[in-house]
Amino acid sequence: MSNNLTLNIEQIKKEKDGLDVLSDIYIYAVLGERVTPKDLIRFQWYGIYQHEDNTDYYKIVVPLPLGELNVEQLKTLAFISKDYAKSSLDINHGQKIEFKYLKMHNLPHIFNLLHNVNLSTIFESGHTVRNVITCPINTVDCKQLTDVSAIASKLNTTFIGNKKFSNLPNKFQVAISGCKEGCNLDEVPDITFNANSYKSNKVLFSVKVIDKHIGYITSSQIVNTTKAIANIYKDFGNRTDIKKSTFSSLIKTWGIDQFTNILESSINFKIKTIILEEDTTTTKGEHFGINESVVEGQSYVGCKVPSLNFKASDFTSLANILEKHDASKIKLTNKGHIIVLDAPTTKANELAHDLKKVNFNPFI
Repeated sequence: MSNNLTLNIEQIKKEKDGLDVLSDIYIYAVLGERVTPKDLIRFQWYGIYQHEDNTDYYKIVVPLPLGELNVEQLKTLAFISKDYAKSSLDINHGQKIEFKYLKMHNLPHIFNLLHNVNLSTIFESGHTVRNVITCPINTVDCKQLTDVSAIASKLNTTFIGNKKFSNLPNKFQVAISGCKEGCNLDEVPDITFNANSYKSNKVLFSVKVIDKHIGYITSSQIVNTTKAIANIYKDFGNRTDIKKSTFSSLIKTWGIDQFTNILESSINFKIKTIILEEDTTTTKGEHFGINESVVEGQSYVGCKVPSLNFKASDFTSLANILEKHDASKIKLTNKGHIIVLDAPTTKANELAHDLKKVNFNPFI
């Protein structure tokens, strides 16, 4: 991508913020006019993409808050897939769902269906702070040091849809984990917060910038630290060369020490540079099979999927199996596998066998 195109994208964002194009989506849906190239770029802020091979169709990508789906959401996704997306329903890496073969005139109704079950496509893409990535067994992991659900949710509500962070130089990804190791990710997040044991019954979070540890902070300092980092990137990231516009390029240009100094001048607390004792707790992996949950009377069941390309009927079957065995929610791993979070232990084995019958396989 050329420098000129980068300048054009910056001009496009100046002309109209990507967050302000929702009304245009509805107008295009009603009038049926061809979407302009500029608006196609802006539509990415709402997770909308045009098919490369057939410009009459569109794709949407739905980031999942905390990577979770409950039964009602599974049924809604299956309905959208069957009625509007030619039964396409793909799992994307990074805890996201994708629909293909959508018509523009159906997008407003699809957005309403998603909204009714607390899902949205906003800030899925574009030069924004993305939906925070979390550990796939957060809340159920017997070895985790702390549940990071509340912090992750606070990060999402702070950034997602916030116009102050809708025009960054490029995307910005945050991950948080309740254990020291973090999660199995295909790509290194821009910022990572991993829980570490500190003294007796206390937890500090390691702050990693492009996987480089710079110190420790408390859980209550995570949101303000992330805001400070996002603002630094917004103010100083490269906006003239797309190849140098990423957050990692800014760190490479400055060096980690200069960045840390600027960060510490932007916050009203000190990032601790202490050395903590070695923690040998191991939680990494895809967590397949039936596993003991920290919740009494429950197990979590990790299932390997044969492909990330599903159909509406697959999610309908998954929802029905959960209901049959009194489970209520799943979580996607960062690589697209599925974990049933709340299977009653007395029914976990039967649930696992039913899942295997529909190609969600716990037995590998």
